[in-house]
Amino acid sequence: MPAPADGNPDPHAPNRAARRERRAARIAYAVLWARTGGGRDRRLSAMIRIRNESEFLEPAVRSLAASVDEVVLIDNRSTDGTAAIIARLRSSFPDKTVAYRYDHEVARVGTETWKLATEPDGSRSPRLTANYYNWCLERCSGPYVLKWDADMIALDGLRRDLELWKRGSRPVLVMQGVNVHPDLQHVVVAKNPDRVSLLEQLEVPGLPLWVTRLTHDYPEPRLFPKLFARYTSDMRWTQALHSPFYGSATKQRYSRTVPAPAYLHLKFCKRDPLANYSRDLAAVIAANVARGAALEPRYREELVRWGVPGRRPANPRAANP
Repeated sequence: MPAPADGNPDPHAPNRAARRERRAARIAYAVLWARTGGGRDRRLSAMIRIRNESEFLEPAVRSLAASVDEVVLIDNRSTDGTAAIIARLRSSFPDKTVAYRYDHEVARVGTETWKLATEPDGSRSPRLTANYYNWCLERCSGPYVLKWDADMIALDGLRRDLELWKRGSRPVLVMQGVNVHPDLQHVVVAKNPDRVSLLEQLEVPGLPLWVTRLTHDYPEPRLFPKLFARYTSDMRWTQALHSPFYGSATKQRYSRTVPAPAYLHLKFCKRDPLANYSRDLAAVIAANVARGAALEPRYREELVRWGVPGRRPANPRAANP
């Protein structure tokens, strides 16, 4: 059959691409099944990337440790006392916690990453976020990885969902969390939900999907098989997970979405909540943050349970009513 003429794209190309994606996922699943003893090996490594996270690293790990088989802590040039907390966590969980240090200064999300990713040799740079994430992935020993942040507090619902996941057949778990306001008494809400107007303020067209909603993180495949997983810089301004089990034609078959919030995200409660974003992107996010509804009592109880007391806002820019 002759190829379509220029200007007339093949209408069947998307269907063929979807079939290839589904076929690749079936093969990958068969390999995963064999390597995990018929799906019985569900060991889970929590991958936590860290840079100056002394404020909430300890409760973040302690709230999660009982639910995973390994906690992999990767310190990226912290200077705020994080090292002492990592040592304390290793002492508390000696059979579960391992620690590494990544000594390259990682480019900030947004313009900085875009410029690096588009340089001739940028794709190989250890400063690129995707390469940093892949380095971290390699340090995880379990067949499954849970991408966790050092400012996230696991909720009881996540523990129950992980138990369901272990007994199920879908390898990917999609989850989201609640963004807590700096006063630790409210959630965060977006002042401006118009994505187009926010993008117009940026040097490059890269804006996290959660910025226009803010009360919740955008649902993300945080738990996935390590097999065939990798992070890429295809988006240029940030990293993105590529997995045969979470493509546009395969995610429905191989993933499950946790219906309720899985964690409390304390990103905006930190002294410098936007340190890993380029200056223009950080400014847009900070200007869009406002105080929303009162935090549910059960969430406040979780904060107290894990030693996160109420306090005055640390960052006035992120605390505007």
